[in-house]
Amino acid sequence: MEHLVKTKTPPMKAVELWPDKPAAILCIRRPGSMEFFKALDGGRLLKDKFISGFIFNPRAIANYKRAKAMGIDRNFKGEGEIKGGLFIVGRDKSGIAYQFIERNFGDWAPVAELLFNLMQNQQQNQEESIKTSQQDE
Repeated sequence: MEHLVKTKTPPMKAVELWPDKPAAILCIRRPGSMEFFKALDGGRLLKDKFISGFIFNPRAIANYKRAKAMGIDRNFKGEGEIKGGLFIVGRDKSGIAYQFIERNFGDWAPVAELLFNLMQNQQQNQEESIKTSQQDE
């Protein structure tokens, strides 16, 4: 996986990621571009202080312990106050089909909710493809 992260690719517009099919976009902390993060909260970066957002936040501490128990390495590089989230963007210009916002450091999108939305989006995509093919006939 590390080789994929270090691979240099030419710049591209985000919209090029989903012209024909939906795309899932995971917004993790410390990004190269803040625009996806700003989109999570209506144009503002979701931030929290280390003391109030982590040390005195039982949910954030529980999330940290869960990640540590799973063997996920911690990363203390960068600013460390920006929260992330996840978007599922519908194909072409249909917009955001699903959005998850990290409210506490270490929150994960509910897997069942995410899978349901992905399947629902895939079904809609298939129905649209069938309608398009029938219209072409």
